[in-house]
Amino acid sequence: MKKAVILAIGGLFILGWMVTIKGLIEKPAAYHALISEAQKYEEQQIYIMAIENYKEALAYNPDSLDLRMKIAEDYRLLGDESAFENRSEDINTLFNYPVANVERLADYYMEQSLDNKAIDLLQKAMDIHKNEAGLEERFQKLRYTYSKVYIRYDEIFDFRNDSAVVMTEDRYGVVDGDGDVIASAQYDWAGSLSGDRTLIPVSKDGEYFYLNEEGYRILVPSPDQKVEDIGVFCSGVAPAKINGKYGYIDNKFHPVSDFQWDGATVIQNKLGAVKQGDKWAVIDDGYNAVTDFIYDDIKTDDYGYCSISGRIFAKTAKGYVMLDENGKQLGESVFEDAKPFLTEEPTSVKINGKWGFADMDGNIVIEPQYDDARPFSGGLAPVKKGTAWGYITLENQMVIEDTFMDARSFYKGVAPVREGNQWSAIRLNVIE
Repeated sequence: MKKAVILAIGGLFILGWMVTIKGLIEKPAAYHALISEAQKYEEQQIYIMAIENYKEALAYNPDSLDLRMKIAEDYRLLGDESAFENRSEDINTLFNYPVANVERLADYYMEQSLDNKAIDLLQKAMDIHKNEAGLEERFQKLRYTYSKVYIRYDEIFDFRNDSAVVMTEDRYGVVDGDGDVIASAQYDWAGSLSGDRTLIPVSKDGEYFYLNEEGYRILVPSPDQKVEDIGVFCSGVAPAKINGKYGYIDNKFHPVSDFQWDGATVIQNKLGAVKQGDKWAVIDDGYNAVTDFIYDDIKTDDYGYCSISGRIFAKTAKGYVMLDENGKQLGESVFEDAKPFLTEEPTSVKINGKWGFADMDGNIVIEPQYDDARPFSGGLAPVKKGTAWGYITLENQMVIEDTFMDARSFYKGVAPVREGNQWSAIRLNVIE
């Protein structure tokens, strides 16, 4: 009896092993059959059945990246783009952003004009896969893509201090970098936010006063001050014309200099300029003359700045020259026209009727060849060829095509542009 039981148990044990071995043999056969069947369905474009076969095969080989990518791709071919995207993102999570999958998903995003998604995906993958050529190539294609900031005005001036002056129907207002209104367009004139982002100069109905960063009236002159002009505050002082002469005021509207000049710029980087009669001189932040009153003009931007980068363009009898912080000429070049630096990157200068670019030492770095140009900022500069504006890099490569009627320099990735008769703004998808 015992012997029979032992034999029976032994038989069951042997039978179990035989079933297991048979299963081990049959599973790879079934796996390969499922793959083969899926491929036949793909050839017939019956993608739903190919997916089902691949899913069954995945049960045999759950760690297969190749199978998961085939399933995702067949969902795309099936037209289920949501499933394709979700499956591809799952692959990135499970397999730590495999290059082939990332490239395929990035290409899909780019085809769908989902540039921000493609950029985010590529940046994550590039952090893992350093110097991967395929990823780098795709990222460079997206580097200068942009989205539109949906604002519309008759004119938008340069962004400065996280703000820009806008104009509509001959009335001025101020918006922030997202295009949200700080001060509605109801003023006869407006300037940008101050350097510390707290005060905005405006005029209305013959009055000059300052708004705060929320657009509320906050700072007004005293009754005995006949104010005819005010400027943007920088480092706690602003130019103003009071009782017929220019000087400088503090943020209480108190004079901090003599009012003795016929013109004055904003002082920044300890440099500014003042006018006496028909001539200009450079001054320091103590209101002391750095040069004599020998210049016919001093170049300023839309907001009265002349020395954002510590360089000033002053006009002599021969043309404009570049001055340093000591009032000394930099370089030998004399320019027909020039625009103030915005940063330490090159600015636009005019020679022989064409615009090029000069660096902070006065050296020409891009030969004059454009019909108009504005300064570099953030590695890009707006240039005009014929009637259209686009943007070039420091290597003089046009990377945002010249399709705009007008364009201004970038500020923190945002630039005003004109299409038709209306100004709006664009924001770079990659801000470096």
